[in-house]
Amino acid sequence: MTNKKNIIENFKQSISSTVKAISKNKDLNIYFGKNTEKKDDNQVNLPLPSVHLEDMEKNEIRGLADSIALKFKYHDEKTHISKKPKSKSGDSIFTAIEESRYESLGIIEFTGIKNNIKNNILKKYKNNSLSNNIKKEEVAFEDAIKIIMQENLTDQIFDEDINKIGNAWRDELEPIIKENINDLKENINNQDKFSKLSLNLVEQLESIQAQTEIDEDENNEDENTENDQENENNENNEENQNLDKKDDTSTEEELSSESEDTQTEIIDDENSDSENSREANPFYIPPKENKEPFNYNAYTRKFDETINAQELCDIEELSRLRQNLDKQIDNMDNIISKLANRLQRKLMAQQNRWWEFNLEEGILDSARLPRIIINPHQSLSYKKELESEFKDTIVTLLIDNSGSMRGRPITVAALSADILARTLERCGVKVEILGFTTRSWKGGKARDEWIRNGRPANPGRLNEIRHIIYKNANSPWRRSKTNLGLMLREGILKENIDGEAIEWASNRLNKRHENRKILMVISDGAPVDDSTLSTNSGSYLDKHLRYIIKNIETNSNIELLAIGIGHDVTRYYKQALTIIEVDQLGGAITNQLALLFDKKKQTRLRAS
Repeated sequence: MTNKKNIIENFKQSISSTVKAISKNKDLNIYFGKNTEKKDDNQVNLPLPSVHLEDMEKNEIRGLADSIALKFKYHDEKTHISKKPKSKSGDSIFTAIEESRYESLGIIEFTGIKNNIKNNILKKYKNNSLSNNIKKEEVAFEDAIKIIMQENLTDQIFDEDINKIGNAWRDELEPIIKENINDLKENINNQDKFSKLSLNLVEQLESIQAQTEIDEDENNEDENTENDQENENNENNEENQNLDKKDDTSTEEELSSESEDTQTEIIDDENSDSENSREANPFYIPPKENKEPFNYNAYTRKFDETINAQELCDIEELSRLRQNLDKQIDNMDNIISKLANRLQRKLMAQQNRWWEFNLEEGILDSARLPRIIINPHQSLSYKKELESEFKDTIVTLLIDNSGSMRGRPITVAALSADILARTLERCGVKVEILGFTTRSWKGGKARDEWIRNGRPANPGRLNEIRHIIYKNANSPWRRSKTNLGLMLREGILKENIDGEAIEWASNRLNKRHENRKILMVISDGAPVDDSTLSTNSGSYLDKHLRYIIKNIETNSNIELLAIGIGHDVTRYYKQALTIIEVDQLGGAITNQLALLFDKKKQTRLRAS
């Protein structure tokens, strides 16, 4: 036992001495163990060697120690922080490129470091069988970048095991890296210049990563769809076989009539607009054509109000409600944030791809600098970023604040709106969050006035509406986030008059300068106001809702869609989705928006 302790202590001493020698920093404090708090910049924490210290474990610790030592020698953290991209994916790629720089310097200077650096990467995959056909999803994107970068920076090839990891991404990464590698090699000893040059490479690699993730998501969706279709086809085939056995006595005349009907349906489908047919909602019931507009009116509007959320509650209570909402975010973050990040990747991938190259003026394109030397008169070595179409977009979330939304539904709606607002804001898309309810139950002051005036027949809308602005389009999320907590205040949740709320939200959108306008309605039921429905026809609010929807869908450039929570809204809207469980709301909102942006992209591609 004593002998083993001596071996471990000798190993620790040799590692400590090596780190100090490579880094040329005698003041480094080397600690072994997981729970050691970092007290200063000269502290190095390494894994504690196990009692059974084997060669593989030694190599892994050596690899990590060498990488840390090289970082101390060649890397300046202040320079790194000042140059790194703001996006999370860009930051990780930028860091991987910088790691490949200072580790490559170590490989060039110290012959034995190469194998140790290799082992530092391989330790992540020691439990995996590295087959020749290792898949992309099995390899960290940053690891592949480091391997291919170090090969090109050092002009040295790693052995077979490490190459299997790099090969998973080599076809996508190596052409782009080789375009930039000459300039990077020339400045490998200058971190400042190297970092500036690598930003262009980061941009290109980030675009590849985003597109790959999108393709994987779409492939998974396609596979699931194909499997579902296969199952359905199998079931249909079985049913058809059974029917054939039973209907052998059917006449030829009946069979021919069925084939004619089928043929007619196919012709009709082919003649219909393909895009409209994809968007068509089979459950949608269009309103009956009326030559005259629907005669809707309010008995009085003097008690109606459109109000900012902060005016309905004092600051202390708003802050408390926001804290309650933040507690709920921890539970929902895993569900909604992943979907929101997927939407962000889709949008950012579009953004990153929108560059115009080979220009005579603009931003210098470092990847094409050799052209200046080859032909100075026709260098065309500049690029310009084109304005992404999705940036000229505004999204309005109109949330039902009725009493039936109380509890879990309104909480999830507030959480979804909060996370989605942050996501779209990061992508440069304007977001507005609105709510609608009434000021009172069963009429309030409007009904009182109607009674005082002798209860005239057919009074129209007989309640005072309340439209709430939680976040306007020009207000950043950080200034409006506290307002969203108001949805958790039960006192504001009363009745819902959907038609007027949608009309109000669409009028706000029409005043906006953005080219593309999206209005998403989140509701858990049909319009209900007891006072109005008891003094008019039972379908009064329902007819008005249909009238408003039809007017927006046919006479405006607003893209209107709805999500119903436990209530079928597909009979009102052409683009609608009904969810059963309220926890599906975050995913439903995000997926619907993702489809809209994808549709826009497809339209653009078809036009070009």
